Amino acid sequence: MKVICNRGALLEALTVCGNVVASRTPKPVLQCVKLTAADDRLTVSATDLEVAIRYSDNQVQIEQAGETLVPADKLRDIVRESVDDTLSIDVANDNANIRGQDSHFKIFTQRPADFPAIPDFEGEPNIEIAGSLLKQLITQTLFSAARESSRYAFNGVLLTASAKKINLVSTDGRRLAMAKGDLISDKLGKEGAKAIIPAKALNLLDKLIDDPEETIGIQVRENQVIFRSPSATLTTNLVEGQFPPYDDVIPKDCDKKMIAATGDFLSAIRRAALLTTEESKGVRMHFSKKGLVLTSRSPESGEATINFPCKFEGAEIEIGFNPGFLTDALKVVDSDEISLELTAPNRPGLLKGGPNFLYVIMPVNLQ
Repeated sequence: MKVICNRGALLEALTVCGNVVASRTPKPVLQCVKLTAADDRLTVSATDLEVAIRYSDNQVQIEQAGETLVPADKLRDIVRESVDDTLSIDVANDNANIRGQDSHFKIFTQRPADFPAIPDFEGEPNIEIAGSLLKQLITQTLFSAARESSRYAFNGVLLTASAKKINLVSTDGRRLAMAKGDLISDKLGKEGAKAIIPAKALNLLDKLIDDPEETIGIQVRENQVIFRSPSATLTTNLVEGQFPPYDDVIPKDCDKKMIAATGDFLSAIRRAALLTTEESKGVRMHFSKKGLVLTSRSPESGEATINFPCKFEGAEIEIGFNPGFLTDALKVVDSDEISLELTAPNRPGLLKGGPNFLYVIMPVNLQ
């Protein structure tokens, strides 16, 4: 194998694929990236056996097709520290030679045949979605997925699709985010598709979508889902387990409703949160016809009171919320106005931002 690469494009491919390279593993091949030179492009592949990425770089000149397996960190460091616009890589006798104008690095390679097989994106996608919309749906749900829950389904985001509609839902047991949108096309049939996608995979997918105008193809399989962009393919195993019946969690009988500007409400929450602590991590909210009064108290620091004018319908209510959970949702709302619907101090609140985003948040007990 012998190729001449644009250094910047190669570094981008290695950086993206480096996100799935295993840092600690008894299998040395999982600390490598596979380089495949064919069809006027260099494809960089990496996997940790849960998630796999193939990233294609067409800013290359292929003098001899072939493939090799090289340590990911060594190759990335060499490419990153190089001062050349282009680098040549040629492989011979179990060595990869990387050359610039004033440099020559020889690193040991491994057998490409030892690299785990990565499923191909075969045939047509059964879902197509605009890259900009998929990035938005990921942003609006990924933050509320659990980090390390014993209930495995909470560690992922539920994707459902049917009739050219797509839904993403996440929860960590204390809050739930749901975002939806329209697909460009789907070939799913009446049953549609349902898959719990690991948070790590969606985080990587978000980084892979460079151009919001590009179309992302998706294939949902029994135990895997594959995403394809013009430059990359991401394959991930699905999270095992049963996602909770989230429809049962969404409040249906709210008789109290606040309407406010998104940015103004976010500012009020952030200011009220300034005098909260880990022990007293709650902001008290008193809703009435006069508006909203937010108060917080820290035994070490003092008290805060924020008077926030807003529209409010229904009987007066006092309720406490974790301010961090509220700001997480308000930061991803894509509408200028939000509504917060309530029923009782011990019942969850329902925040809506436009027609396609809703967020359920459990109250906190305020002493």
